[in-house]
Amino acid sequence: MQNNIHNLHDKFVKASFSDVDRAVSFFERFLPEELQKSLNLTTLKSIQESYIQADLNEHFSDIVFEVQTKSSDPIDLVLLFEHKSAPDKHVLVQVGHYIFSHWVKCINEKRELKAIIPLIYYQGKKKWEKPKLLNLFPRIEGSLSQYIPAINHVFIALSTLSDENISQIRNRLMAAAVLAQKKGINFIKWEEDLKKIFTLLPVEIEPGNFLQQMFVYIINVSEIPQPEFKKAIETIPPTIKSNIMTTYAQIKEEGKLEGIQEGILEGEQKGKIEVILNGLKNGLSVELLANITGLSVTEVAKIIEEQGQK
Repeated sequence: MQNNIHNLHDKFVKASFSDVDRAVSFFERFLPEELQKSLNLTTLKSIQESYIQADLNEHFSDIVFEVQTKSSDPIDLVLLFEHKSAPDKHVLVQVGHYIFSHWVKCINEKRELKAIIPLIYYQGKKKWEKPKLLNLFPRIEGSLSQYIPAINHVFIALSTLSDENISQIRNRLMAAAVLAQKKGINFIKWEEDLKKIFTLLPVEIEPGNFLQQMFVYIINVSEIPQPEFKKAIETIPPTIKSNIMTTYAQIKEEGKLEGIQEGILEGEQKGKIEVILNGLKNGLSVELLANITGLSVTEVAKIIEEQGQK
């Protein structure tokens, strides 16, 4: 169950930052001011960067962005975005692995090395101080400490950000998504928290399924009973309300996803296939089935094809 919740958080955070404008609006708000003075965020783009090791296994960072500097002769930098939903004392070892793997790959391919700025995005409630590599070596003292490398990074802990600060993110969908991520681990005041999230949503929603992804995320991580959920959305625009309740009904009310919890908890391919086939029979979209099962849209489509379904 715990792994499934972590996967749900991870999937939604990646979806939140997959849109460049949403990502830029977050960085505009929360990157250190001195760093923003050096970066031209209008040049930001998301890339898929892999790190090939000698054993031919591929390692992927969470999200990788390229961005140019503001200098008269701009250079490309890399923003390495690493999401954590729980404290991880080895996170900087992982980040260092990403960084040096990238540089080794560039050397092997005779490409220019790019400076990399790691950003650790921490979603959990448990207190976690900004990590340092030196903390992994408590017995190292004095002059010996200079031989432990330092990995400078931006550390953003959601629990330290006020709701008001989050609400001022320029992109309204991103503001709602970040607030949902902050509140999503444990809803204590259901009605109040949901209203805060939903009132951030813009009246006009951009095309795509991110809004639906947000509803699926909120519904699954919070396990909010239907009466509280309905009460919390009374003040939001009717078009958004209709979309929310349709998704809620699909997951909680109508029984269209019979066996879904068993399939998710077990994490077995067979269980996920049953979830997909049951959902498909009841009119659920491939995108929603991908969100629910934790698979990609391509993987869901392949399963549907293999099972002889259209």
